[in-house]
Amino acid sequence: MTDLVLPTHMLEWKTSSEVVCMEEVPAGDPRRTVLGFQADNKFNRPAPKFSFDDPFEEEEDCLSKVARYWKACDQKRTQRESRFRELLDAEEAAASQKVQEEEAARALEKTREEEKAKEKEREKEKGKEKEKEKGKEKEAGPSGSAKGKAREVPKMPKKPTPKKSKHDVPSESEGEEGEGEEEDEDDSPQSCIYCVKKKIPCVPQNGKKVCVTCGQRKMRCEYFDKTTWAVMEGSKKILESVRELANLEKWREAGCLEVVWHDLRMFLIEVEQKAAADSIAADARVLQLLELKSKGVSVPEDLEKRIRAERGLVQQTLKENTEDLTERMDHIWKCTA
Repeated sequence: MTDLVLPTHMLEWKTSSEVVCMEEVPAGDPRRTVLGFQADNKFNRPAPKFSFDDPFEEEEDCLSKVARYWKACDQKRTQRESRFRELLDAEEAAASQKVQEEEAARALEKTREEEKAKEKEREKEKGKEKEKEKGKEKEAGPSGSAKGKAREVPKMPKKPTPKKSKHDVPSESEGEEGEGEEEDEDDSPQSCIYCVKKKIPCVPQNGKKVCVTCGQRKMRCEYFDKTTWAVMEGSKKILESVRELANLEKWREAGCLEVVWHDLRMFLIEVEQKAAADSIAADARVLQLLELKSKGVSVPEDLEKRIRAERGLVQQTLKENTEDLTERMDHIWKCTA
């Protein structure tokens, strides 16, 4: 809007230091009269000349020359002051924006450093857990001994005799012969196939070949062989590893979303700063318009409407952008909660 009011050479001024401000001469100052007239040194317009000895030049002519000179001088001073205030406001807004950007960048850097520190702490905790597991494996004894093998291999049922089926339960006499092997492998009782499938504890019965659950259902107990037990234990370990990887992936996605949230927050700050600068400029144009109207300068109606509607347009644009960014930030916050 200022391009329609200010001359071209004033629009070329980019900093407030380039503007040459003029002194305001009050209405009652003697320099505004014909007798005490004194031209302004900073106003580059020829001063009026008076010929008091000329009989054809009357006092009204001299007064008209002085009035036209000071009217042009006041208009030039107003234009320079308006340009000076506009540039000064822009410089202050740019300086404030720079300070806020630096503060936001420092806050973002601090947040990232805290995230890195937390990640290092998690890695240290994992390293400590691995060291503890290695220490427990070392305490278990050498790998060649029977006891060490019993800890590494999953729980197995008693080894059946060739005469019996591999799924049958060994007899009492065979159980007495294999007492030494049982003590080396594991002291806890083995679970049958039915109890494992139903995920219930397998409770053996004294003097009987079946457990309590299978006895109630009047069925024979069957046991897994070594290969099946190894596959089951391996499947459990794989499942635990997959769950751990899924948790790590969730943490990674949460970290990425947090970075996006901080970027949106920075963009929101920039939008608010830009809207504040535009509002200041719009207010300055409105004040300039009112000042020109108070001095009797005619302003086109369409120009006046555009100047007055500019601030409302700035506020409406700020509201739309703020609502959009806030909605996105809230969605990300809910996803990472």
